[in-house]
Amino acid sequence: MPQFKALCVHVAMLVLSVSATHAQATAPADKTAGGSGKPNVIVRDVKFLQVTLGGQVNKWNRMQVEVEAKNNPDPKALNKRWLDKVKVTVTQIYKTSSPKPEDWNYYRSTATVLTMEVGSPRSLLFYLPGDIVKRDRINKEPDFYFVGLEIAGTEEPIFDAKGSLVAEQQRAVSRDISQKVKFDAAKDAADRGVSINSGILRPQYLITYPDAPVAVPPSPEYIREDTPAR
Repeated sequence: MPQFKALCVHVAMLVLSVSATHAQATAPADKTAGGSGKPNVIVRDVKFLQVTLGGQVNKWNRMQVEVEAKNNPDPKALNKRWLDKVKVTVTQIYKTSSPKPEDWNYYRSTATVLTMEVGSPRSLLFYLPGDIVKRDRINKEPDFYFVGLEIAGTEEPIFDAKGSLVAEQQRAVSRDISQKVKFDAAKDAADRGVSINSGILRPQYLITYPDAPVAVPPSPEYIREDTPAR
């Protein structure tokens, strides 16, 4: 009888061990680059402004996206204090008089930062031409916006595994679509709608007219991508 009890205990321990191993193997992977669960780059702030560029008649809409590198997840990086190839994709959504999302205006643009020093924020600027702003009666701020971040092709998560907005990325998504279900609907509509206005929203390195120097925040060096992003 003691031997039988010992055998039962042994079998139970074996089952628990196998179950634990299986749980570890099937647990959702941490999709944050580096596996720390913390973002490697964050959106610190987003601001909108209307500015007059050069000799242009109508004011342009300017979107300022302040980003900050928090960590370099690459174990082979020569200098862990610097984060390379940070891709920033912004999407703007403007409602029209139509209640149908397919009739709204969608704009998207992408810029890739050459390198960023950890803990030293930089601002990326994106411009919507003044003639478009006047023609389509576009407000200074879009009704919705969101910012996507990638490091060397690896996307930084905006929402966690539970569908909640990552605390450090609160400014990456406009408040009205900060819930996952609303964000997914907005992104789906934008993914289908941005091709109509491809190339209209532009990163600052494609702007040939000078902005007022006093109003331009510290910006990074870019990897030039002169073809419109969709």
